[in-house]
Amino acid sequence: MTAPTCLLVFASTHGHVRRIAEAVADRLRGAGVVVDVRDVEDAPASTAGYDLVVLGGSIHAERHQAPLVAWMRRHAEGLAGRRVALFSVSLAALDPTPDGRAKVGGWVDALLEATGVRPDARACIAGALPYRDYALPTRWLMRRIARKQGLPTDTSRNHDLTDWAAVQRFADEAAALVAVRTPA
Repeated sequence: MTAPTCLLVFASTHGHVRRIAEAVADRLRGAGVVVDVRDVEDAPASTAGYDLVVLGGSIHAERHQAPLVAWMRRHAEGLAGRRVALFSVSLAALDPTPDGRAKVGGWVDALLEATGVRPDARACIAGALPYRDYALPTRWLMRRIARKQGLPTDTSRNHDLTDWAAVQRFADEAAALVAVRTPA
């Protein structure tokens, strides 16, 4: 029996979404899925031949990265015929309140509405505060935002706020979409 194949396309501004994408890919490989991981800028022209497509990107200023949105729009028709999973990364995903969850879910809903993509699985995952990777004005702005949200403000280092168990759960859910069923 042939192993299922997955195209994992991600957009990463500061590198953290790439780390999450690699963790998802590793977990999928552990489930027997052959994974092709691609930055959205280097993604193939077609999704044909893949059993599963996993999409990942982060939210900045309440929007997903433009290259990911454009790629999803271009491929919406091809994605309609296959299994799709989407993970969205933002600091807002740390807000456990109903309003916070609704806000993050609304941003993902807006992405899906704008692109026409309908994933079979989706997850909102907390990201990071890579202060050391930010330009000084961005570092200053992100520190102010972090202070208001009760997040780390020490700009002398980067802060990984990702729930890696949630990343594994998402990857397991994506793998289940193409799991090979063997007769009992």
